[in-house]
Amino acid sequence: MKNNQLIPGEPLREGVDLIADKKTGALIVVGNSSKLEKISSGGINLTNCNFTPEMLGELAKMDGAIIVDKDVNQILKANVHLNPSDEIQTTQTGTRHRTAHRVSVETALDVIAVSDESGIIKVFSGDEVNELEESSMILGRVNESLQSIDRTRRRFDDSVFELGELEIENSITNQQVLEVIQRGELLGRLSKQVKNEAENLGDDSGLVMIQIDSLESGVRQTLDLVLKDHLPTKKFRNISKAVDEISNLTYEELNSVQFLGNILFMQPLDEISIAKGYRVLARFPGLPDNLHDSLVSKFKSLPNLLSATTAKLFEVDGIGQNRARQLREYFDTLLKNVGFSYINGN
Repeated sequence: MKNNQLIPGEPLREGVDLIADKKTGALIVVGNSSKLEKISSGGINLTNCNFTPEMLGELAKMDGAIIVDKDVNQILKANVHLNPSDEIQTTQTGTRHRTAHRVSVETALDVIAVSDESGIIKVFSGDEVNELEESSMILGRVNESLQSIDRTRRRFDDSVFELGELEIENSITNQQVLEVIQRGELLGRLSKQVKNEAENLGDDSGLVMIQIDSLESGVRQTLDLVLKDHLPTKKFRNISKAVDEISNLTYEELNSVQFLGNILFMQPLDEISIAKGYRVLARFPGLPDNLHDSLVSKFKSLPNLLSATTAKLFEVDGIGQNRARQLREYFDTLLKNVGFSYINGN
């Protein structure tokens, strides 16, 4: 069974929800096979019976199982008696759920059981059992997670704002840089988790996805620039290796600034970390990335870059006189307005 066939709004989900609401109960097998045929008896063969939620609901009023094709386009049989092996161990209670579990294990097909008493919907995939949740419960959990993402984004933005101030003052420590990296990575992970959860909302996930995209907007770009600015060049020729190492950290490892500092070779934590200037240059409009590299290669550090004369800037290949003057004016503005935000280049 395809992963998205039971998300809200899909025909199969609408059908099982209809059965659950009416408390008629049902046992639905998704797909057909020779193994299923061997443990099946009786039933009604249906020819050219297109799948609709309403038809599924009507057929569920019969006592036996319903068999639909693997793509859930056709209803193949109804009122089928299933007789799986009793030797298959199951912890399920109730005849319908025990049968569903055993049929799924024996045939390797997905089986859906809808309780006629509680309306609970369980999906059996071999020994794996999942209980479907109502959209309202998923949405409530997603909304709580969105609030957590929003708080994390605020903390991330605050730390990046402070980073911008202290970089220009040349007083940022390794620990403060690592905390920015830590919060940005955590924000990305939370966003990914909530997106995965929101996918279970089906048609109702659109607004949630927009909110998540907004909350994580620019975070990856900012993190990459922070890494380019502060990773020791001798240890990392580019940031890709560092990005991979950070993404592979467990949450426990990520929450330890000391551990993060060790793998990024940013120790001791209270040592001053001198920015190279990538984030400052990323804010300057119309400056190609290759010129960022040229400027950083020429001046080595943000303090040297901010103090460079127009004549020195003009010496860099690709920097004309007009752009050199504009850069000098831009740097002068920054130095006069320490505390200017560089979050996402805004």
